[in-house]
Order: sequence, then structure tokens, then C-alpha cells
Amino acid sequence: MKIAITGGAGYVGCRLSEQLLNNGHEVICIDWLKYGVQPILNILDRKGFHLHKIDICSPEVEPILKSADAVIHLAGIVGYPSCEREPDLAYRVNVEGTNRVIDASVGKPFVYASTGSVYGELGKTCDETCETNPISTYSVYKLDGEKKLKGTDAVILRPATAFGVSNRLRQDLLVNDFTYKAIAEKKLVLFEKHFKRTFLSINDLARSFRWALEKYDIMKGEIWNVGDETLNHTKLDIAQIIKSKVDYELIINDELSHDKDGRDYFVDYTKIRNIGFTATETLEDGIDSLVKLYHAA
Repeated sequence: MKIAITGGAGYVGCRLSEQLLNNGHEVICIDWLKYGVQPILNILDRKGFHLHKIDICSPEVEPILKSADAVIHLAGIVGYPSCEREPDLAYRVNVEGTNRVIDASVGKPFVYASTGSVYGELGKTCDETCETNPISTYSVYKLDGEKKLKGTDAVILRPATAFGVSNRLRQDLLVNDFTYKAIAEKKLVLFEKHFKRTFLSINDLARSFRWALEKYDIMKGEIWNVGDETLNHTKLDIAQIIKSKVDYELIINDELSHDKDGRDYFVDYTKIRNIGFTATETLEDGIDSLVKLYHAA
């Protein structure tokens, strides 16, 4: 199968591209290469890997998408801080670009990367039937994409927050950031320690998109939380797991509200578990790899 991946050189995309190649697929990588080609250097010379340096907002992306057998849409300005920092760009890419990608992919299998953060500050365990409560621009835009796909055969994935080492490392992700600060600064100030989050390793997250295509006939037309209840943790849980591996000063601040994104929820993954998807890597696995990386940096 010839599979187009928007954002194919990104944090998830570079790992997913490699997984798909290893499983015998052709990959059409569509990426504006903001972070260069370094994340995909290991697969750049692989047969079946086709690279297109292009902005998804450009009309030039349309014939490329039409040439694919299936499309996985990962591209976007990701996360609350990035969207707040460049609001005009975030709207252009996450809304206008997404609309262009969806419109150009009509009639073929389509997997959309939404986000678990559409649940916002519900303070409870959420399954796919729960009301959404997006409280950041990023999650609002992701929900807009879900609404555009309503009534189609698209598979909509709401992934847990990723963690771990990737060729295009993201330092801003919570577990990655906490681990880095523990090693580089020997100190971590923790706000909102009991806020609940749900996590998934980068490798398992990439696998979920490949899996969605493999299970497309079962999953099409529906929304799926992607993760595993064994990786539901509070922020304090994360800090303490890191502390068991790294000697650093943990400072807990119970007074100042710090996280403007304000996500506070656990997620129910019964639906996707019932068709066979579970995590293969633990939080400890990912932190061990991050510790190894940051100590070597």
C-alpha cells in the first residue's frame, strides 16, 4: 500500500514512516521540514520512501495526496504553547491546512490525529462518549477537524500524551521535559501535582496509526481513545518515578496555578483494548531511554 503521511518527518511521523517501510509499505512523506531532514536521514535512501517538502496549506499538496492509497494526517502546530506563540500560523495549518488535506483525501482510508486533550478539565475518567471540554486553542482546532470528518469513514484517534526518544525529539512534552530538568537542572518545580494525565510511548503511538489502517474495516467511522490505563498517572507520579532514577530536588508548589492548558482527566481505553491494542512499553521504559539520552547530550 502507498501511504501518505502529513508531518511524516515529525516526532511521531518519523517513527511511523520507518514502521510502515519495515512492514512493506511505500511511504509518501509530506513535511515542510521545519526541523530539517535529520529526523528521516535513516530512511531517506530506503526504496519506497518518497519525500515531498511542502506546506499542507499549499494547493500543491492535493495531487500528492490523491496519488496515495491511504492518508494519515499528523501535520500541525502541536500543543498549547506553540499555538499560543504563533496563533495565525496555528489557525492556518491546523484548520485551513487540515481542511485541505481532508478534502483532497476523499474516497480513501483516512486516519486523523486528534488529541486526548479535547477532554480538557473534566476531572474524571473519559471514554469516547464523554462530552468534550477543550480549553486550549490547540484542542479546539483538533476538535474542529473531528467535526469536519463526522459522517465519513475516517478513523479518528485521540492519543494520550506521548513520551520518549524520537529522531525528532520534542522537549516540550511533559515526561520528556520533567526528565530533562531533573538531569540538566537538578531541580523540578511541580505545579498542580495531582492533575491527572494519560501517557503513551512514542513507539506505541506510532504503532497505533499503522494499526488503524490494518484494522480499518473495524475502526472506520468512529472515534478511538488511544492509550492504556496502566499509563494513567498524576504529575506527581511522573516526578516520583523520575526521582527513583535521577537524583534531583523536587519542589512542590501547591499555591501557584501554572498550567494554562489545565488538563485534568484519566482516559478509559476499553474500546480499543477490546479489539486488541495495548501498550507494549511502560513509562519506566521511556524514562530510562530519556535518561540515557540526556546524560549523553
